[in-house]
Amino acid sequence: MKDDCTKMTFALFIVSIALFRKRRRKYWNEEEFEKDVSNNSVSKRGIAAMSQGSSYWESFMFCLENPCDPQTNPEGYIALCTAENKLVQEMLASRLMHQSTAMTAFSDSSSYCYGSFLGLPSAREATAYFLQKRFLMKPPQPSGMHRVDSMIVPLTSLSTCESGCQFNHDASLINPEHIAFGAGVNSLISQILYILAQPGDVVLIPAPFYATFEYDARTIAGCVIYPVYMNDPTVGPTKQDLDRVARIVENHGRRIRVLLLTNPNDPLGVIYKPKVMQNAVEWARARNIHTIVDEIYALSVHKPPQLGGQFQSIIRVLENHLDNNVHFLWGLSKDFGATGFRFAILYTQNMPLLRSLANLNIFAGVPNPMQMIVADILLDDMFVDAFLEQSRSQLLSSYFICTHKLEEMVIPYIPAEAGLFVYVDFSSLIPEQTFEGEMKFASLIQKVARIVMTPGHSQKDCKPGMFRLCYAWVSPQVLTIAMERLSYIILQIRRNRSWDDLVAGNWKNEVTKCGTHLSRRRSKLY
Repeated sequence: MKDDCTKMTFALFIVSIALFRKRRRKYWNEEEFEKDVSNNSVSKRGIAAMSQGSSYWESFMFCLENPCDPQTNPEGYIALCTAENKLVQEMLASRLMHQSTAMTAFSDSSSYCYGSFLGLPSAREATAYFLQKRFLMKPPQPSGMHRVDSMIVPLTSLSTCESGCQFNHDASLINPEHIAFGAGVNSLISQILYILAQPGDVVLIPAPFYATFEYDARTIAGCVIYPVYMNDPTVGPTKQDLDRVARIVENHGRRIRVLLLTNPNDPLGVIYKPKVMQNAVEWARARNIHTIVDEIYALSVHKPPQLGGQFQSIIRVLENHLDNNVHFLWGLSKDFGATGFRFAILYTQNMPLLRSLANLNIFAGVPNPMQMIVADILLDDMFVDAFLEQSRSQLLSSYFICTHKLEEMVIPYIPAEAGLFVYVDFSSLIPEQTFEGEMKFASLIQKVARIVMTPGHSQKDCKPGMFRLCYAWVSPQVLTIAMERLSYIILQIRRNRSWDDLVAGNWKNEVTKCGTHLSRRRSKLY
């Protein structure tokens, strides 16, 4: 019964994608597009919103319409462009299907009623407990929350207030009043920039960076992204790197309002050392610039801090002194494989920002039942510990499938310390050292190998031929097929003296047959 429902849901999803693409095709005809615009069907803002956040989105749609399956469709498309952790979804689903989870979500009247659009008090308190334990790395205090008979309640007083709140104002600890929820980190970034900046203000982001940040900053807040190109991107931005781009911005007559850092980094998969983060914040503070720190991959590190890993949250680096100008973001999308939940956390000590967000969040708040469900999970230490350990094990297994094959192919890559991807250097294989050459390579990989990766150009990399390869969106079996296809096509590229000879070759029909026997063998191991 469960399998039938899953198949039906997937079929409906594929149909919806097909209908979406059919509607989109009319706009591939420029004349039809201009006709609709001239008829005032949408405003200029609507036209601006039509631009996609990711340049490779259409390619991703091909993968959804005809996905590779080792048994039923081994020659289908493989998406290695989406940073989602599908490897852990079954474990999360099992936890959510407990009867107690439904009780938590729907038994309290607060789930049905208006409240603060920053979040329910009990959910904010549960999140404070979670952040303190997992990010600040301090033992939660007795005034934290716990679960009793499927209800989230304060430890110190089970009847202090009807909403179940028991805020702790110790400045060294996480204050629930400084927490807000939003419908994804992208949504929160957009709203924070709308509140902190004016249209035309500049947001600095170390490059390469997550492809949709530019869309997040531009579409509603009207901000402008300036990439920070660094002497060594794997180390992170230095004060010299930041000074260099600041001079360029000033020469353009613009104001820098925000520095946006992602740690662990997307797409490099590296972890910035605490001193790098602290220096970047100090640089920004000296210039009255806000710093947003996106830590959405914080719990997907290859080696956690308690086992000697070097990742430290900005909350811990600054000893919880974020003041008015440092803003922390995290969400369930990556570490918990739950992008569809649209649940993200802002932790900031800037109260005017929170008051503004309390009003704006009516457009992008998190539904109360979802807040209750997430709070229940975040308080479940036993589950979270087991979940993160299993996630780490599965991610490392898929990471090694990728890197082992890349080393076998003699393809350089940046060794990852965290995340759901590996950043790969295919520059030696592109037909010319330009972004046009990168596009030709990406097109060949998509059309012949039926694989889509994230191109470096969309991530503002200055070197053509860099690609982000996301290994957690597919099963190890499908990943094995993808790596074998890549290996075969790379062999053909190296054998052919010219790109024209390569494209004209009769070898292309063999590519999608690669790896199927290995994937079947691997499927017996999982």
